[in-house]
Amino acid sequence: MVQNDNSWSPEDTLRVLIASDIHLGYHENDAIRGEDSFTSFEEVLSLAVQYDADFILLGGDLFDQAKPSPSCMYKCTQIIRKYCLGDKPINIEVLSDQLQNFSRNINYEDPNLNVSYPILSIHGNHDDPVGQGSISSLDILSITGLVNYFGKWTDYTKVKISPVLIQKGETKLSLYGLSHLKDQRLARLFAEKKVEIELMEDSSDWFNILVLHQNRADRGPNNYISEGVLPKFLDLVIWGHEHDSQVFPIKDIKKTEDSGFFVIQPGSTVATSLAAGEALPKHCALLQLHKKEYIVTPLPLKTVRPFIFKTVVLSEENLGDGDVNETEKVQFFLKTKVEEAIEEADKQRSGDPRQPTLPLVRLSVFYERDGQDFNRIRFGQNFNGLIANPNDVLIMKKEKKIRDRKEQTADDENKVHIEIAAAEAPDVESLVSSYYAAQAPEKQLSVLSVRAITEAVRDFTLKRDDEVFRRVLDAHRRRCVESLLESTAETEDEINERMRMCKEVLDAADSDQLKSLIDAASAKEVAKRKDEKQLVVLLKREPITVSSDDENAPLSRGKGRGARGGRSRARGGRGRGSPAPAPPPERRTPKRSAAQKTSSWLQTITSDRSLRRRKDSSEIEISD
Repeated sequence: MVQNDNSWSPEDTLRVLIASDIHLGYHENDAIRGEDSFTSFEEVLSLAVQYDADFILLGGDLFDQAKPSPSCMYKCTQIIRKYCLGDKPINIEVLSDQLQNFSRNINYEDPNLNVSYPILSIHGNHDDPVGQGSISSLDILSITGLVNYFGKWTDYTKVKISPVLIQKGETKLSLYGLSHLKDQRLARLFAEKKVEIELMEDSSDWFNILVLHQNRADRGPNNYISEGVLPKFLDLVIWGHEHDSQVFPIKDIKKTEDSGFFVIQPGSTVATSLAAGEALPKHCALLQLHKKEYIVTPLPLKTVRPFIFKTVVLSEENLGDGDVNETEKVQFFLKTKVEEAIEEADKQRSGDPRQPTLPLVRLSVFYERDGQDFNRIRFGQNFNGLIANPNDVLIMKKEKKIRDRKEQTADDENKVHIEIAAAEAPDVESLVSSYYAAQAPEKQLSVLSVRAITEAVRDFTLKRDDEVFRRVLDAHRRRCVESLLESTAETEDEINERMRMCKEVLDAADSDQLKSLIDAASAKEVAKRKDEKQLVVLLKREPITVSSDDENAPLSRGKGRGARGGRSRARGGRGRGSPAPAPPPERRTPKRSAAQKTSSWLQTITSDRSLRRRKDSSEIEISD
């Protein structure tokens, strides 16, 4: 039942029907669920008529797709015309510049239209402007006079929000709208103080509402909008985009400057994912405003398809431990759970004849062993005609061990510290530095220099230097190898200490010193690679062949099966009738004599440390 205050005069009481995330057209090609979004939208508009709202306020995502299908647009237009057009007098007045607010006059002032319940809407991330001219589906509804589209912003370097000033009797509403922007971009603009929300000069007489469509839940550094960045002069915030409905009865009579603002999160009117948050009851809300006093009343939606979400952990059930027929036991157990969910959904029915009959059921199942897993689609066929989603009734996840859970808990705590530190980073290099600084001690870098990595990230982002990471890592590796070769470190602890000292030198260096150290090591690395390439070129020339029966025989070069002199003797032997001996198998790898002959110039190219490190396929092996 809707609350009201008997002392409020109807002429001065502004009534606003609030909803968000309608997602018209979601699963519209599904034979079972295709009409769900349109049924819920029709109920929202019918509630506006039932409670005689002065206007309807939508928080974005009216459509599920930026380019809705013709069928979706047709049904949307049909529903709006059915409930919002008519001869009922409009009792509100827009005092602000309508061309600035809506890019046209508000629709109820159009002499060619008879509007009874005006719709004011921002756009969300699903129906944001796309294509040539950045046209939104709401632009089409606006030009046809069905929706008053406001809060659109195209300048991504700054944001300036001007209010829609609405008055009814002695009640004055200052309505601010901000359509969806990428959360990272908007968070950065807030941090840089580039979001301006105009405040009326006589602000004490106005009730201030902000409607926006952004992440409210923390989804990572700078990937959500904190309530703390919003101005304190706001009285109420309508928060779209989040689908779990958080609408609570609010009756605020006396608001002080320090009390802050309340948030209304209407949530979606249709389940667009089979997640736990979507299984919560769906609502819209009625706002009654009298001067600076207001009442918010949740209005449960009765035409929403019932949705039951359950979590099942098989390890907590007595299903046998690795039995031969364990799979059958698990399937029988889960069938029982689905049947219980269907019964629970039947009890939640509202009695509204427009409510769909088949419920949504989702079991999130955690299993321990592979023997507990099975074909989920085949399992779902048991419930054809009983639930609306038989093909995805189950989601199976392998349960982690207790030890893994404890490690995950520690990782989650560490992640919180990392995100807090990263959120305060002013630039990308500070972000990288804060990330490594917030890591647990056992996960700290022990060889690589954080300072070197940070400088490399800066050069990559600012100078577009694509080779900087390879140069820095190669130079860092070379310094470490040189340091180990120069030391007498033999044990693992001594090696770790030497690596720590190398890392500390780079971490303690300033930018110029770090650049000099990296450049010097990088120059040596380039020279070494050049020498190695020259060596490979020399060795790829005509191969040196050595007879296998005499390692000390004179060396000869040739591409045939043997030396040229050997072929002459063989021909002579055949001329005298003696059988020609089979030529011995030849080796293309230089033997000891060849290695001894070339050892002097090899030593000038290959340093002693090259012989001490692991040899790769491009290096020659020197025999004793």
